This record gives sequence, structure tokens and C-alpha cells, in this order.
Amino acid sequence: MAWANSGLYPATIINSLSGAGSNLAAWNTTTNNVFLTSNSDSTLYAAALGGTGNIYVATYEVSGTGWAAGGVAISAAAAGATSLAPTLTVTGTSPVLLSYNVGANLSVATTTLTGAYGMYFYSTTASHLYKWLGIYFGGTGYSTVAGTFAVTWSGLVVATINCAANT
Repeated sequence: MAWANSGLYPATIINSLSGAGSNLAAWNTTTNNVFLTSNSDSTLYAAALGGTGNIYVATYEVSGTGWAAGGVAISAAAAGATSLAPTLTVTGTSPVLLSYNVGANLSVATTTLTGAYGMYFYSTTASHLYKWLGIYFGGTGYSTVAGTFAVTWSGLVVATINCAANT
């Protein structure tokens, strides 16, 4: 099965919000990386915590010059002095949305990569390599040759969770 959509990993989010296991490590950019994968990867968003599909594995990973295996630290994946440091905000009245926002777009210069179809944010805490977010690039493999690999977030919002709606 190939990449088909973006999504959040509920098992990781539940673990993070409950304070169990890795507690809130999923939201911490100092212990999180972004890694790229080919179209041979399966997202498996419904996977159990620590189960196949919910943990970092290098099987279909895309890496190369300027983008090491295991990915790039979220804290350093933005051009210049800024980082992708996240903020969580609540907006709206119906529905109420929890937004995961970043302070900059992802931009890593001088990369040579071939065939990246999507990327994952995951915790690099030694015993908890849990994926918590998958971003699908829309069906086209992206490549760079000594160039910048970049993702431009719409309004610097990476993900939203519909928390409640007035009925």
C-alpha cells in the first residue's frame, strides 16, 4: 500500500495526552525528527502504540546528502536562525480546533534526495520512536539535486484537530 493521505497517529496522541510512557515527548521539537519515505511506505495511522506502522523504521526511508538517515531534527529544520518550534492554539467556537502551528516553514539547504512521497514527525526518545504525524506530498515524488528541500505550511499550521462542535 502506498501513501494516500496525511494524518495523525491517535495511539501516540492518546499516549502523549495521558502522560503514560513517553508523556508529552510527541510535542517536543528537541526530541523529534522529520524523516522522508518513498511511495512504498504504508502510513497505517490506526496502528497500536509501538506496533508495526506506528514506530520509526528505515525500510522505505529516503535520505541523502544533507538529509541523514533518521531524518532532520525538527528544531533545526528551518532556514536561518528560526526553528520549527511548535505552538498549540485553540481557535473557533464551532468547531473548536486545536492547531499545531510552527514558527517557520521547513527548509533544508544543499540536499540531494530522490523520490520522497511523504514525511513523518516522530519522537526520537530512545525507547519511544513513535510516529505522531504523517504528511503526504500529493502523489508526486519530490527530489532535489544540491538544492533546498522545503515544505511551505499554509499559515504555518501543520495540523488541526477538531475538538468539539456546537450542535
